[in-house]
Amino acid sequence: MIVFFDVDEITYNYIKERKICDSDACFFEQNVNALSEPDYQKIKEADIISIFIHSNFNKEILAKFPKLKLLTTRSTGINHIDTNYCKEHGIIVENVPRYGEATVAEFALGMCLNLTRKVNIAYNDLKNGICDIDRYMGKDLYQSTLGVIGTGAIGRHAIKIASGLGMKILAYDLYPNKELTDIQYVSLDEIYAKSDFITLHCPLTKDNYHMLDNSAFNKMKKGVIIINTARGELIDNEALYRALKDGKVAAAGLDALEEEGAILDDDIYLAKPSKIPQNDLVTSFINMKLLQLPNVIITPHIAFNSIDAIHRILEVTIDNIAAFKKGELKNVIVG
Repeated sequence: MIVFFDVDEITYNYIKERKICDSDACFFEQNVNALSEPDYQKIKEADIISIFIHSNFNKEILAKFPKLKLLTTRSTGINHIDTNYCKEHGIIVENVPRYGEATVAEFALGMCLNLTRKVNIAYNDLKNGICDIDRYMGKDLYQSTLGVIGTGAIGRHAIKIASGLGMKILAYDLYPNKELTDIQYVSLDEIYAKSDFITLHCPLTKDNYHMLDNSAFNKMKKGVIIINTARGELIDNEALYRALKDGKVAAAGLDALEEEGAILDDDIYLAKPSKIPQNDLVTSFINMKLLQLPNVIITPHIAFNSIDAIHRILEVTIDNIAAFKKGELKNVIVG
């Protein structure tokens, strides 16, 4: 049995047209964490499961599928999967290694343009019959300095776009790409001190959790703009909120938030509020405060969401499943 979670109409139609699934395939619009116990009972025999980032496959969820052999995520990141459990129980984990470097990079630079030219503020003012030209004073991206943290496929594409706009580029990566001879790699401290914009394009690891914290914000140039289209946990949102309130950070564009599920799936959270850890409640409260700030744009994890990128994601996912059914493995992360 193959089970697909987080399925919208485009995903459903695309998979059905490719006819890789037999009659035992099941599709769920919701994520796995929203399923009822009767739903689990219907699909507990699943040996292949396809998910997106909104499904949190922790050990408790994984234990509900004793026959699971392949877990393929329609994303590059895998921090929503308990990979240790998968290793211990022989579950192969596969991903989509590249699908949206241009897509996400374009979104990040679009955030830079929107925030520095205050498009969102001007738009909302005009809807309310207000026009205050002085309030919308912006700053050119041309000759501004962009600090890029993470120079994988997305980070490199962001650099290409920013270079085309005439921006100065500073980059940081734990493993600098030696082929990128035209990029100036510097320390994180130099990124913080010299950048007018900082954009995050690194994966989440145990070592960079809350890398943008009070200490990092204190090192930044006053008036910096922060962009995060990577993972919400890279930023300490309480520290960001303080930095926004005191003017150290001029604006922020956040497509990813720590505990973003409280916003995206609030019904699930409200159904069992007593079981939510105190730290998660505080983080969710800070997220709501950030939503209220006029110089912050928060989007619901949609930087990847172009029709072109979605088709690439689905094509790779289908290939992953088809290969597995033939006894082959593609894009293996665990296995």
